[in-house]
Amino acid sequence: MKKFFVIVFPFFAILLAGCATTETTKALNGICTVNGCETAGTICAENYGYYLFSVVPLFAGNPEKPNQTSMCFFKDTVSLENNKKMIDKEAAKLGGGMLCNLQNSVDWTGSFSLWIIWKQVLHSNATVIAPNK
Repeated sequence: MKKFFVIVFPFFAILLAGCATTETTKALNGICTVNGCETAGTICAENYGYYLFSVVPLFAGNPEKPNQTSMCFFKDTVSLENNKKMIDKEAAKLGGGMLCNLQNSVDWTGSFSLWIIWKQVLHSNATVIAPNK
């Protein structure tokens, strides 16, 4: 029984860690084609959650605390609106306001648990336009 906990517990700890993340890449005078403005950078946001039979939310990342090991249990926080909020927070840190080239992708996976527990991953990225000077 001890061997079971030694093997299984770290697996679930790694599986549950860090569900909502953001990553920012600052631009070096890159040019965006929208209104000929310079870009301030690119922001990527990702949130994922686990669902029972792809319907009942078990846990998901906390979009209010990205890049921390913070989760919401029995709430579905994997949504385009929450990813947009995470991107907007990071865009404010870059000093830019407008976003261009906002792209989203959704991936559902359930084969790892014989389609009982499903994982949904929502990935969004956008380019932030630098304010005109």
